Amino acid sequence: MTLSLLLAALAMAGAGRWMSRRWRVLGPAMMGLGGLGLIGVIVLQVRQNVFPPQDKAPSRYEMAVTYGMLNCLLGDMAGQSGKVVLLFPSPRVMDADTEESYEDGFIPLLRHAHVKLDPKAVRLEGANRDLSAFKQALTQAQEAMAVISYAGVPAGFETLFSTAPPESPLFYVFDVDGTTNWLAGLKSGRIKAVVVPRPGVDARHGEEMAGMPETIFARFFLLATPANADEVAASLKTESRIQR
Repeated sequence: MTLSLLLAALAMAGAGRWMSRRWRVLGPAMMGLGGLGLIGVIVLQVRQNVFPPQDKAPSRYEMAVTYGMLNCLLGDMAGQSGKVVLLFPSPRVMDADTEESYEDGFIPLLRHAHVKLDPKAVRLEGANRDLSAFKQALTQAQEAMAVISYAGVPAGFETLFSTAPPESPLFYVFDVDGTTNWLAGLKSGRIKAVVVPRPGVDARHGEEMAGMPETIFARFFLLATPANADEVAASLKTESRIQR
């Protein structure tokens, strides 16, 4: 981009010099514009070198979600290393910036871990509540040690594991809609843990909140495990009835 601007400015200045032999006004004007273009290119180059663009930092709110699920995963993997599939909704449901924020959230969290995880992003081809879309996506996770779903799970999700071998990937879920579609799978052990928005808390302000991921997680989310699955599900159902 900078080279193109530089060549354009030089070409304009050169053309102005040639034209100044025939046109006393137009030639010098083009030379002046070419000179201004050269100055602009120099300023742009200095700015890029002195003030390089900063990569957008992951959202603390979204990093907190990853923190909750990654903490569980690291505890379950017991020092093992391997591939982890990050399952995202289709682009129609989750924009690219949000997806990137979830992915980038892994980087600082993994620095403190003693395992080597290789995240791989997989996107659903259908709706979040389409069982067949999940089945298709999971075919890309057969060699993974774990799957982290940022797309929740559809009703009847546990049936996908009815014929699955015991060594199927560990499964972790973020259910942003606060459903209980995961309840049967969590109680059966096919799903290891679920993160849901804390009932009664407006999570929209989470992105503006400063603090460590664990602090934000405790403020805005609940962690459901096989031990407290019914309790968390009951709190979500109660909140749903109140909103109606």
